[in-house]
Amino acid sequence: MPTASATTPALSSSSTASPTATVPLPDDDPFYDVPPRLEWQRDGTVLRSRRLPADAMAVPAPARVWQLLYKTRDNAGRATATVGTLLVPTARWAGRGPRPMLSYQTPEDGLATFCAPSYLLRAGSVVSGPSDGQARFDRAQVAAAVRRGWTVMVPDYEGPNSEFFGAAASAHGVLDGIRAARSFNPAHVHRDAPIGLWGYSGGGFATAAAAQKQARYAPELEISAIAQGGVPADLNASLRAFSGQVFSGWIPFGFAALRNAYPQAGVYQYLNAPARAYADAVAQGCAGAAIVAGPHYATLERFEAWPGSLTSGPFYAFAHRISPIGFGGTPTAPVYMYHGTADELLPIAGARQLATQYRMRGADVVWVEHEGQTHGSEQTHGLDGAIAFLNQRFSRPHHR
Repeated sequence: MPTASATTPALSSSSTASPTATVPLPDDDPFYDVPPRLEWQRDGTVLRSRRLPADAMAVPAPARVWQLLYKTRDNAGRATATVGTLLVPTARWAGRGPRPMLSYQTPEDGLATFCAPSYLLRAGSVVSGPSDGQARFDRAQVAAAVRRGWTVMVPDYEGPNSEFFGAAASAHGVLDGIRAARSFNPAHVHRDAPIGLWGYSGGGFATAAAAQKQARYAPELEISAIAQGGVPADLNASLRAFSGQVFSGWIPFGFAALRNAYPQAGVYQYLNAPARAYADAVAQGCAGAAIVAGPHYATLERFEAWPGSLTSGPFYAFAHRISPIGFGGTPTAPVYMYHGTADELLPIAGARQLATQYRMRGADVVWVEHEGQTHGSEQTHGLDGAIAFLNQRFSRPHHR
């Protein structure tokens, strides 16, 4: 497939953004506006670009930084556009072969555009509350990947409608972000550069979706390595895990997310009236705020429209179909999967099942369990192994 041009003349801009005391919200920033008549554009086409100054990032990285608006597809396959943040190290690449490129998926976990990484990578302390710890972690990881000499693409993979848990939207946003970065001439991404995918938790979901759908959606991309940790492989198991916990505010947030990403599924018919009210109350924010809002220690059964409406029957089958263990597809590159055995939010059994499925379909999988690690601690504990795996795969000879 021919590579897309770096810009589309009628839509492109290349102005350099100037630093300001605050970062405008995406909904107030015209750069994010989705242009009309995108259906005939090639997926991954760069529609707009802007160079950010060196001090624009909340965690400084020794890189040239651009934001790219690129054409992609939403969860229903319709043409749309989303933004990615592209960081190219300023230091000369001293490794073997071309400089690698990593697509780093943050746990976007949001139902509003201000939860998107392109905003949080810049906003820094402008954002506060329960999501800020996660945002700080990912900002530091992006800067660290740049310091390793890798080009890093951070896609807003949920798209302009924040389709959290939309597997197709996530896959499209990630894979089209890679296409956009490779075609963006100022970044000088070598056509033979090794390509890696990496994400944890919600970012692991997006990484798994991209890995499993890449062969069908973007077969021209040769992926060299995939690292995915703490993957929510089984959404039914995750809903059950949140039941009765202090984190049970995740449950109505999850329903709001599924309604947003899959409107045709009629998710609200399986909820009682109080559950629908809880979901509506958190339907325009980020996961951290929803956890704080609660309700806390609520069981899954508390939200059911009738006994078993959420734990069996059509809803249960639907949640299985949209989970990584249910939507099929085989990664084309070696996969490093890591998970804490004491993960209290995303049970390890689903991730084990996903790793087994990958292997049964012929994928090369390295599966690592870290004894006693919780969901939060595993994110840090699993870093070294994921980085070592990516480094190893990036250093191998690459042929097309």
